[in-house]
Amino acid sequence: MSTGTWREQVRRSALVKVPGTTMERWGLLALLVLAATLRLWNLPDIPYTHDEISALVRLRPGFLDALRNVVVEIDAHPPGVQLFEWAWTRLFGMGEAAVKLPFILMSVAALFLLYRFAFAWCGGTVALVTTALLAVLQYTVMYGQIARPYAAGFFTTALLADQLTRYLGSGSRRALAGMALAAVLSAYTHHFSLLLAAIMAVTGLFLVRAESRKAYLVAGGVAALAYLPNVPNFFRQLDVKGLTAWLASPTVHWLPDYLWWIAHCSVVFAGALSLLLLTSAALRIRNRGSVGPLWAISLAWGILPLAIGYAYSVWRAPVLQYSVVLFSFPYMLIGALAGLRHLRPGWALLVAGTVAALGAGTLITVRKHYEIFYRSRYELAAQGIIAASSVPGRMALYDGPGEVIGFYLDLWKVDKAKLSYAELRGMPVERLDSLLHASSASEVFLGATAGAEPERAARIQAMFPFLLERHDVEEGQTFLFGAGPSTKRLDDHAWSSRVAPDAIKGEDWSVDADLPLLQDSTGHAPRRWDFTGREFGILLEKPVYEVAKGDNDVLEVRMDATGVSGGGLKLVAELREGETTTFYRSQPCPVRMGAGTLITAIPFADLPGHGQGQRLRVYVWNEGGNPAQVASLEARVRSGNPWLYGLFQPLKGPLIYP
Repeated sequence: MSTGTWREQVRRSALVKVPGTTMERWGLLALLVLAATLRLWNLPDIPYTHDEISALVRLRPGFLDALRNVVVEIDAHPPGVQLFEWAWTRLFGMGEAAVKLPFILMSVAALFLLYRFAFAWCGGTVALVTTALLAVLQYTVMYGQIARPYAAGFFTTALLADQLTRYLGSGSRRALAGMALAAVLSAYTHHFSLLLAAIMAVTGLFLVRAESRKAYLVAGGVAALAYLPNVPNFFRQLDVKGLTAWLASPTVHWLPDYLWWIAHCSVVFAGALSLLLLTSAALRIRNRGSVGPLWAISLAWGILPLAIGYAYSVWRAPVLQYSVVLFSFPYMLIGALAGLRHLRPGWALLVAGTVAALGAGTLITVRKHYEIFYRSRYELAAQGIIAASSVPGRMALYDGPGEVIGFYLDLWKVDKAKLSYAELRGMPVERLDSLLHASSASEVFLGATAGAEPERAARIQAMFPFLLERHDVEEGQTFLFGAGPSTKRLDDHAWSSRVAPDAIKGEDWSVDADLPLLQDSTGHAPRRWDFTGREFGILLEKPVYEVAKGDNDVLEVRMDATGVSGGGLKLVAELREGETTTFYRSQPCPVRMGAGTLITAIPFADLPGHGQGQRLRVYVWNEGGNPAQVASLEARVRSGNPWLYGLFQPLKGPLIYP
């Protein structure tokens, strides 16, 4: 198309509120209904995510307190969404449905705006197929259900793209004002929506006619002035240097993993998307067509934010997540599918309908979105703590963010004075042992999130050996351990190997032949290995694939020791690749311990390649050779949670402990 042609196409589209033929409009309506249904499904039962809870617990009663909390305290986002949530919750309360509803509606409204944008530049077929994909992808469905800046930024940047396009087509002052407003809203919503808004604004400067450039610059200047109050906050947040505390820099696997996740980790859906992209490319080559500046727009709006985020994360500090490139994703998609404008008009509804059916189907059956996203690790832990208070002899423990349980107790209006539970986050091993020893409980409930110490479950089970219940959810688990046997006992260990002086030693363990053995004078107590004057003497070494069959399995190693004095005794578990140690974790014995149990663990879910192709080494290290005696060692592999990182990774199998 010539320059005049693309301007004419944009102009025609800008003259109508809903462009397209009657069938295309009906198709759009059907897709918007589908999008709303997928996002609003069981709205009251959609639980809060960690990100949402973190924001809600920081809301303050007064406006100035809320503003100060955002601007003064360390926060990763501009203040817009936080202040909106402050006002919204003052009016409608803190219930999940009330808080999430405006964000869901924004995410659906954004699809309409993106349809108009795509139609103006590429025509009805591309607009419908793009809308179909954005309606059903887990990417847009999930972030549309989260009351955070993602759905809001998705909407404000879509509004900016739409209003800029309509201004290019009509020269309307209303569209120009809408564009300036959308730019300001984007700037106050998220730093990456600010980045995209800035790129859009600069791009628009080259697209507007010469006679409109002055008005365009004035509107941009007004938007920039409106953002000035947040500039100090922006630079303060920039000094925080990203999310280094919990986010790693992207590797070469980031982009393939991102694309596979977009395709719902489904071979069928990925094949359908690949066919669409190949068809688009082939049609573009065959017809030698162009859509004016669309390719430059899709490159600048779609790919540039991703490239900037990747470079910043590698060279300065990690910030790149799937969420931050949500805003630019539609423009990558539109650019990639632009060749479909050459399809016959009759194909539009068929292709869009097929894409929508495949996407919705894999969202439900392959990604299991409604099974995973609708079960909260925090709700499960809070419910377990509440239930423990009504069961005599049951202790409740929680290893997760401390503010979460209090948040749910307030939300559910539960009397905190009637509950008793211990928060384990940051609790030393010695204190947990004392807590368990001092308790008269016959059962222990444990609610643990993905950030919990991997030894927690094994340490509790060392004193309460019978597993009565286990429930796995995304990024969390709950356990119920008992002191005595029960008919409902579970065994979630897939492999184990034990060594002791009086036990038959399996071939897994190597014990030095000259390691002395001790026995008390009565001869009744089990014998112990004496490590006095020695640093090493017992080793287990095996390939990881022989002990851990699941990607998310957890190796737990236990050592019972006595006669310890002077410190230096450690239980070590490490992984090696050749002569290189790739993972090392040890549990030291406190100097004052004298006797007790040491436990260390390796969570394979958090290791590159899940430890496969490496060798596991477990050994006793009595650094300094101080007095120490070892009664037994046992290595066990606890079956992993297959849905541990199920929102962003392929599921590792069926859920055995729902």
